[in-house]
Order: sequence, then structure tokens, then C-alpha cells
Amino acid sequence: MNKMINLRLEDKLLKELDKFVKETTFSNRSEAIKAAIRKYIQDHENKQLIKELRRGLGAGKRLGIKEPTEEEFEKIKENVGKEIQKEMGLI
Repeated sequence: MNKMINLRLEDKLLKELDKFVKETTFSNRSEAIKAAIRKYIQDHENKQLIKELRRGLGAGKRLGIKEPTEEEFEKIKENVGKEIQKEMGLI
């Protein structure tokens, strides 16, 4: 079920939103705003997942499991992010 909400934006931000809608595949402001909210939430969830992964890596280190390099960890984050986006139908 969809619910309607009211949203107030500064003139400058509204102009930027309108420009963004024109330059992308979004057909209206609502679609662009919903996509932005979804992305913001997904970014937050990814950050939480990364925290959990780092906690798990710390536990693994205590068990003698080698921690991935920063490059390997970035690749893991990228792959996890892509999989989540696929599940959400964003890509």
C-alpha cells in the first residue's frame, strides 16, 4: 500500500532535482526521490554489514585466520553491494 507524504524542499534543491530527473531515466520527481531513499537505506545497510564483517574478521584473526588485504576487502564490499542491488532490482 502506498502512502502519500508531504515534502518541503528549498528552491535550489528542487531545481537540482528537476534537472536530475530530466537528465536521467526517471519519469518524475517521486521516482527519483524513492530511488534516492532506497539507495540511502541500502548504503546504511551496507555500512552495518561491513561493521559486522570487520567484527567477524577480528574473531577470525584470534582463531589464526588471515585477514584480507585492504584491496581484497574492497573487492568483497563491491561484490556484496552488487549482489544486494541485484536482489533489490536496482541493476
